[in-house]
Amino acid sequence: MFNKRLPLLLTSLIVFFVMFGFGLLLQLKLRELGASLLMVGLLTTVRGAVETLGSPAWGAISDSLKRRKPLMIVLVLTSALLYFAYSVIEIPLVFILFSALIAFFTAGFEPIAMALSTEHSRDSVRNTSRELSILNTANSMGMLSGRLLLSMLLVFFTVTQTINWYATIAFLAVIPALFLRDQEHTVARRKGFLNRLFPLKQDSSPLWENGLWAVYVGTFLRQLGTAGATSIIAIFMTERIGLSASATAIITSVNPFMQIFSHIFFGRVMYRIGPRKSTLIGIGLTIFTMLFFAMAQSWVLIALGYFSLGIAFGAFINGAGTMISLSSPPERRAEFLGLLRSARAIGFMVGPLLAGTVAEYSYFVMFIMMASLIAAGGLIVIVFTKDRLITS
Repeated sequence: MFNKRLPLLLTSLIVFFVMFGFGLLLQLKLRELGASLLMVGLLTTVRGAVETLGSPAWGAISDSLKRRKPLMIVLVLTSALLYFAYSVIEIPLVFILFSALIAFFTAGFEPIAMALSTEHSRDSVRNTSRELSILNTANSMGMLSGRLLLSMLLVFFTVTQTINWYATIAFLAVIPALFLRDQEHTVARRKGFLNRLFPLKQDSSPLWENGLWAVYVGTFLRQLGTAGATSIIAIFMTERIGLSASATAIITSVNPFMQIFSHIFFGRVMYRIGPRKSTLIGIGLTIFTMLFFAMAQSWVLIALGYFSLGIAFGAFINGAGTMISLSSPPERRAEFLGLLRSARAIGFMVGPLLAGTVAEYSYFVMFIMMASLIAAGGLIVIVFTKDRLITS
């Protein structure tokens, strides 16, 4: 079974290795180009707007194909080819617009990978949570190794040179993708171009069953808070706390390091505590992260915040992903998993813009605001999701 998973896990590891490295690199590159904090936040906002539409659309397209593998290879290869342009663009606005183009192609990877992972889990909480936790562990290992390498490269190379290193590594993801074992799956057939790209237009009923919509709203508010805070955290750490770019990369790597253990732990206990409770644990720990950031006067509380955030993500994403996988029609699974990415992408879109605006006046107020919005998302999940959603 592990050998069957290995190509997908390796592909996902490399993809997240590159994406997580670029998350910090692009902030630093924009700052080098003279961009304001608001414009740095706008980078994530624009990317989030594109991913909001791109993720469920790519998911729906993969649902309509008998095999998902060819589409995944095309998306991974196209993204790798485009990454090199980051090193030559010198105008901040053009840089942001080009990042939107890349985001359009990268948006399709996660829902397709999650659908491939859960394709044969037989709609079981134990099997679904296990497969997603293994995939998410590979993702987090990619994030961790991506940040660790980034911290070393920034000691010896400029930001622009490091961008070229990561663009080169992105091509490696294509190799294991060629060996994916992709069986034919149930195909969703729809009439009309828009219905094929956005099936919710034709049938949105699964959203209202068992309060599934509340999972997406809670996801949006949690991501709004985390994306808002982390979209300018590199600037906060280097300019306010006084850390170097290399030290910043090392401290932020605490997050994916803890995610590895969190994915494994919550993947094992999910069938006992239920995905709903796991999701709420993740939201609660994320609130603590914002409070640690708000009180930080040195690297210590920031590191504790990233420690909490790593545990939180494993609890949250495995819980929410399992809830959605079990509650969506099998022939529309990638679409609804794509909506999970979309909910997070909308948070990516709104959070940085809000955080960048508030942080111009006060980082403390910004972190507290993010914590409050995350708490509101947790309350919505508590009130509107139903117990039968977690016992499927």
